[in-house]
Amino acid sequence: MKTKCCLVFDVGKTNQKFFVFDTNFKILASEKVTLPKIEDEEGHIAENIVRIVSWMKESFKTLLLSETFEIDKVSFSGFGATLVHLDEKGEVVAPVYDYHKPVEADTFEPFYLDYGPEFLFATQTGSKNLNLLNSGKQLYWLKHKHSDVFKKIYKSLHLPQYLSYVFTGEMHSEFTSIGCHTDLWDYEKKDYHQWVKAEGLDRLFPPIVETQTTVIKNIGGRKITFGIGIHDSSSALLTYLLKGKESFILLSTGTWCINFNPFSSDSFLFDKKQIEAGATAYMKIDGSPVKTSRLFMGEEYRLKVEKLIQYFNQPKPYHPFLEWKEQIMEEGLKKSKKFFHWKYLDNSHAPPQDDLDFSNFETAYYQLMIELIDLLKNKIAVICESLPKKIYIDGGFSDNKIFIKILSKQFPHQKIKAKPASFACALGAAQLVTKKN
Repeated sequence: MKTKCCLVFDVGKTNQKFFVFDTNFKILASEKVTLPKIEDEEGHIAENIVRIVSWMKESFKTLLLSETFEIDKVSFSGFGATLVHLDEKGEVVAPVYDYHKPVEADTFEPFYLDYGPEFLFATQTGSKNLNLLNSGKQLYWLKHKHSDVFKKIYKSLHLPQYLSYVFTGEMHSEFTSIGCHTDLWDYEKKDYHQWVKAEGLDRLFPPIVETQTTVIKNIGGRKITFGIGIHDSSSALLTYLLKGKESFILLSTGTWCINFNPFSSDSFLFDKKQIEAGATAYMKIDGSPVKTSRLFMGEEYRLKVEKLIQYFNQPKPYHPFLEWKEQIMEEGLKKSKKFFHWKYLDNSHAPPQDDLDFSNFETAYYQLMIELIDLLKNKIAVICESLPKKIYIDGGFSDNKIFIKILSKQFPHQKIKAKPASFACALGAAQLVTKKN
């Protein structure tokens, strides 16, 4: 007898995964791939949406033929700040632009003249200006700088909702993707910001529905329930919110480290100082706001580890097998000097270039972790007037014992809880379509 299962596609910025859960949310099967990026029309990196969709469809088809699993539910978790643009036939009509794509320097000068001032706009939308990381601004950029592309667009879907559309043919918008520093939402008015309507962009977005909305499709004579997609970090947050009402903060780690404080007791709207320090508003599945801060820690970590491996002539992979050594950490914490210069992070206290004056790879690696965690502490402070007793760690750093140990040292009064090989993004998506929340 086959086991009824929920299939979740968890499409991350770096890796793409699927998980097969039974009704008790036990993982019965999984796969992780790393699909290559492509280039957009200007030669900048772009998401390979064709390969992603092909992998998803092939995986789905194979799992439907399984002699072990009976897939009766499918859900989707995907990274944010990314839009997929469709024409009237539902075909993709533009590259799926990378959110770090540089745009013309003067792009948003008229934007803030019309809809600013910038600091006021940021407090209304819950994010400082991040160019295309504010994904709503991608449409403004296309409309005013690349009208030939913009004219082809009939609807724009956030990536998680596009993943669902591929299987259901139905278009939706939902709160977690809209709330992912898109600059689309006015948190005070609880509606699309007036600039979206003034530019006529609201017509490009499908109606907003509850994130737990499902669509039933008949596939091969079998009724299958599909979710409409959820932003990945918000999906991870959901799994912890379902545990109970005890307060916590969540560090959702990966390419980005997104720090969630869903229990903030002070006034939600950020002031100018908090926004400048990196505070950002997200939304839960019911549209209520969540205080967050972000650090591009995973990508910076990846770049530095590659450099250290090359510099110290170590094999790949090497760092995952390092043993915990308290003495190296203690010696590192005593140092007031900073050794690393960042490509993406705050360099106000960093040297002008990396100083790799270390005796070996191990010492350098510990120092890298210490300096990254120092930056992380500052980001956590932005969203926490007082720290709760629990800190959950999810994602890529959750099985990094050196990271966990140093973090515990830096937060001695908090209980640090991390699950190795964490899969909370996928688990939240599975829970979303399995029961109403």
